[in-house]
Parts: sequence; C-alpha cells; structure tokens
Amino acid sequence: MPTELPRSAASPWRGRLVALAGLLVVALNARIMVAVVSPITGLINQDIPLTESHEQLIGLAAPLSFAVFGAVTPALGRRYGLEAMMIVSLLISVVGEAARAFAPSPVWFIIWTIPALTGAGMGNVITPPLIKKYFPDRVSAVTALYTFFATISTSLPPLTILSLAERTGWRFSLGIWAVLGLIGVIPWLFVVFSADRAGQRLAAIKRRLDPRTTVAAAPRLTQPLWKTPVAWALTLALAVNSLLGYTLFAWFPRVLRDAGVSTERAALYLAIFAAGSLPGTLVTPLLTARAKRTWVLPAVFFASYAVSFTALAVAPGSATLAWILLSRIGDCFYPWVLTMINLRTRSTRGSIAMSGFVQPMAYAIASLGPWGFGWLHTVAGNWHVPMLALVLFLPLQFLGGYVAGRAKPVA
Repeated sequence: MPTELPRSAASPWRGRLVALAGLLVVALNARIMVAVVSPITGLINQDIPLTESHEQLIGLAAPLSFAVFGAVTPALGRRYGLEAMMIVSLLISVVGEAARAFAPSPVWFIIWTIPALTGAGMGNVITPPLIKKYFPDRVSAVTALYTFFATISTSLPPLTILSLAERTGWRFSLGIWAVLGLIGVIPWLFVVFSADRAGQRLAAIKRRLDPRTTVAAAPRLTQPLWKTPVAWALTLALAVNSLLGYTLFAWFPRVLRDAGVSTERAALYLAIFAAGSLPGTLVTPLLTARAKRTWVLPAVFFASYAVSFTALAVAPGSATLAWILLSRIGDCFYPWVLTMINLRTRSTRGSIAMSGFVQPMAYAIASLGPWGFGWLHTVAGNWHVPMLALVLFLPLQFLGGYVAGRAKPVA
C-alpha cells in the first residue's frame, strides 16, 4: 500500500507559492526593457539624438543579448543553482535599466541597454527548468501564468510610457522599471533560504506522480540535443516568432507613423499588439498539454500570421486594429514553444539542456531581424518590402511547429 503523502504534498500549491510569485514577477520584468524605448524615441531624441542606425543597434541588442548570455546560463545554473542564477539575472537587469536612464549619449544608452537585456536573457533560459523543477505536476498551468504575465510586461510600457515620459521626462519613465526587478529578487531569496523544506515537498510531489521514482540525480541525456530533430524544430519555431516580435517592437510604430498614423495612436497600436496576446498565453499551454495532434495548433498560428502580416504589409494604415488582433493568434507560438520545451523533456536536467539549446540559438537568429528590416527599408525606400519579407519566414515556423508537435520526449 502506498505511503500516505503529507498534507503539503496533497495540496497542489502549498509550499510552492513563493516560487510561483517569483516566476510571475520575473515574467513581469521579462520584456519591459525591450518594449519601453520605441514609443518614446521622439522624446529621447530631444536630449540624446538617436539615429536610425542607433535604433537598429538597440533592436539588435535584445535578441543578441538573449542569445549570447542565455547560452552560458545552463552551465552556470547547473553549477550554482537555478535559483541563485535567477537572483543574479534580476540584479544585472536592475543595474542596466537604472544606468540607462542616466545615459549622457547614444553610445552609453546602447552600452547600458546590454546588461538590462542580459539579465532578461538569462531569466528566459532559467524559467522553463524552474517550472519543471517546482511544478512538475502543473507545467502547463504555470507556463500559462508565466507567459500571461510576460505578455503584460510587453504591453504595459507601450500603453503607459508615452504619457509617463511626457509628465516626468523620458529618463524617469525608463529608470522606474528597475524597481520591479528589485522586487523580483525578494521571493527568490526566500526560496533559496528555505531550500531544504522545499526539497522535501518536491520529493513528495514527485513520488505522487510516480511512486517508483526517487529524488536521485537526474538521468543524463541519452544523446546530444543538436542531433535531435525536436530541438532544431523548436529552435526554428521560436526563432521566427522572436524575429517577428523584436523586429516589430523596434519598427512597428515607425511603420505606422509613416503610413499616416499619429504618434499617440501608433503607441496605442503597439500596446494592443502586445496585450492582444494575453488570451492566447493563458489558453495555449493548456490546449497544448491536452491536444492529441499537437501540430494542429501551429497550423492555426501560421494561418493567422500569414493573413494578418500580408495585410499589414500591403496597407498598414487600413483596418490596422483588425489585422493586429488576428496576428495575436499567431503569436501563440511563443507560449506553445515554452510549453513544448517541458513536454518534450523528462527531467529538470533535460529541460535546462533543451531551454539552453533552443532559446539562445533562436534569439541569435532573431537578432538579424531588426537590423535586416531597417536595411531593407533603406534599400527599398518603403516599408512594404521589409514587411512582406517577414511573411516569407512563416512557412519555416510552421515546419518547426509540425516536426516538434509530432516528436517524442528526448531528454
């Protein structure tokens, strides 16, 4: 007869609420430093002149920082602990966000943007294995909550940053977000200092999931991830989605303004572009965990992206809101990939490895997007060509989703 579990193990969330709070605050801080600049470049230019080349570098800095520093994070996480590295990542972002607000020139603005994004990139890679570690029985639910709050972090700045900057100045409106990173450190300090008790609770939960298992060392990977189709497929799906996202967050307000949309309305559309993903972030992980044919969801995402981006490329100032909202179905690729990282791995070790492979590689590829988009605009002299170029990447994204959706867990 199985041993009766402690009450803490029988209760789904008891003993893990601090870790959940930590993940949600990290999610709120995950995209803020990416989304706050483009809506207020006009105000920043009045103080420190940002040229189009500077804007390209700022757009490039986000995915490139995520790629480079996300790549070293798995090894650091295995050596020093995922929780400790999450604290470090938050503090690095805090320093970058605060210092950027005092930048005296475009060069220093870009220099301090890098640590702000470095911490976020490290947190991106650490988050899926932390979800796998603390919520092995609630992976889809916690992933849904995480991506929901991460989407809020993307949509909140465009919605508020322009009015805040006009009232308080752009420096305050950028630097104030560093406070959120400091708040995010607090729950992870509690988690670190209560590690023994948390470990006991997690052991009980894992025994409940499978009474035959013990909390021994996680199994080693059976083969390198670069030899597995699922790792490359998830990388491809996330790479295209990130390329689309970071490119448009850098350039979409400018595309709309040049199409005759006012600055205020362009900022509002950017906020809707971010906030419109909120329903999908909650629903997608749950659907992914329950779907019998997981590849069907990427097909739906692909279709919505293809129609909406084609329309925005041809006439960005016509029925803009409708096409933005339709494109948000396509953006469900992001929570889908985060969920699949854990569904296609069997252990925390495997999740660390998969996340550390997929995300840095994807962001490295995506880093070409903001620069390439600006370059195409310079060459073509219009925004139609670079927008249509984004559409050409969509079949590759669907291919990655199809292969990953039909694959089996590998690590």
